[in-house]
Amino acid sequence: MIVLVEETKADMDLLRRGSGCWLMVLGSVVGLAGCWSSPKPPAPVAKKAAPAPKPLLEGWKQPKAVLVLSGDQHGYFEPCGCSETQSGGMARRADLVRQLKDRGWPVAGLDAGGLLRRNRRQDQIKFETIWQALKTLDYQAVAMGVEEVRLGADFLLSQQPVDPEQIASGPVLLGSNLTVFDSPDLGTPLHTKIFEVGGLKIGVTAVFGASLKEDIAPAGVQSNVQFQDIEPAVNAAWEKLSAEQPDVTILISHGSREEGQELAKKFPQFQYVLASGGPEEPAGEPTRVGETWVIETGHKGKNVGVLGLYPGETPAARFELVNLDNQRFVNDPRMNEAMRLYQQRLQDERLAESDELLIQHPSGTGFVGAAKCGECHTKAYAKWKTSKHARAFESLSIGRKGQEEGWISRIYDPECLSCHVTGWDPQGVLRFEGGYFNQETTAHLAGQQCENCHGPGERHTTLEWQIREDSKSVPFETIQKARTEVKRTWQTAEKQICHKCHDGDNSPGFEFKKYWAEVQHPGRD
Repeated sequence: MIVLVEETKADMDLLRRGSGCWLMVLGSVVGLAGCWSSPKPPAPVAKKAAPAPKPLLEGWKQPKAVLVLSGDQHGYFEPCGCSETQSGGMARRADLVRQLKDRGWPVAGLDAGGLLRRNRRQDQIKFETIWQALKTLDYQAVAMGVEEVRLGADFLLSQQPVDPEQIASGPVLLGSNLTVFDSPDLGTPLHTKIFEVGGLKIGVTAVFGASLKEDIAPAGVQSNVQFQDIEPAVNAAWEKLSAEQPDVTILISHGSREEGQELAKKFPQFQYVLASGGPEEPAGEPTRVGETWVIETGHKGKNVGVLGLYPGETPAARFELVNLDNQRFVNDPRMNEAMRLYQQRLQDERLAESDELLIQHPSGTGFVGAAKCGECHTKAYAKWKTSKHARAFESLSIGRKGQEEGWISRIYDPECLSCHVTGWDPQGVLRFEGGYFNQETTAHLAGQQCENCHGPGERHTTLEWQIREDSKSVPFETIQKARTEVKRTWQTAEKQICHKCHDGDNSPGFEFKKYWAEVQHPGRD
């Protein structure tokens, strides 16, 4: 049974007669447990070793050309989350491309869009970083997705190549049924692209799904990006592509999964549909709609599709969904350098200090730091000092376990800081007023501290010190309310707090009861 403290007027009278020390002990906050009993951790269970991944593209003979296919990256330049064992990352994708080229296979890439997650300044910098990475990996086109459109027409115009040689050799933004500033002549996005790889002529166009129209141009709201009807747009794109007599035709669908299937039915002249909007972990085999292959590659860059082309043979293509694990792939140093430059730009622009990220905490009070809490809660503070939470900021500087060598510091990256400092909203990647700002002014808020779970402690600590000086200076109801604001039970922690950082991305193996045993601090001192 969980026992919580309830103060009464009798308690208050007792406090006023007692010593200042007793006053502070009873008046102090319950630890993260907020209770005197906690769930017992489960008995350890032996884990079976994960099976080794199968050899890459086992049994494939040399294709005429290979297309590397991706989409719905959602900002994950690195592997999905903080664990070295997680899949994905541009550095491993680059190693995949290297391995294909080492076999003597001609390679090009296509992406279904959704490169980012938000539309802030950091996302603009990340877009430019990812764009250069895709250029390095010989990508030819990226479909315009919701995330790209939300970056704004002006930014998109600044990113789209205009030189014919650049258009021919590198990635372009593609969308047959979108225009910016209501002017198709601006060429952003392009409606079609023809490129060659391995002597094959590839024709590609892209569609922005009708199901997403409200996400970029809500009814009655002015937008610099315009949406056109899909069928005439695709027919016009096909007419332009077919005039070039391509060997392979591909339609990229950025929309719902159902829309990708419907496009394959409606436009059977395309041999392949690269579709976004499907599950995070797709089945791995293309769906056949008539003679058209509908290909899904999942989310967050954990997997990429490899499409081998064998024109004139039966079958004319092979496909494999490749998981970018840490056993078959290493980090390409070119992508590590891209990450270093990205982090340097975040530092130079001091994005973590930007007012763009600033919000007010619902409590209306401020943060004081764990050391202040520890002035009264000595045992809880001592427990916290031994935890990994206390070293969370340090880990951004020196690296994750197993990745210390060559680590690139993330101490200026808002997306990392939000779970490694105090006073940020982790899911929104937003800084609360009075939360961690920088090392010069708020070093006392570095690390994952008490107030990220209990809430800002300024009001609580101020009142407790005030009644320590004069026990009659604050109404009992005010004291009681302030104490209640910062109390937490382990049930609250499990259901509402821990998962904000220990989510499926950053802590795929998170087990509350197991981790709770490492940080629990029952009682109030």
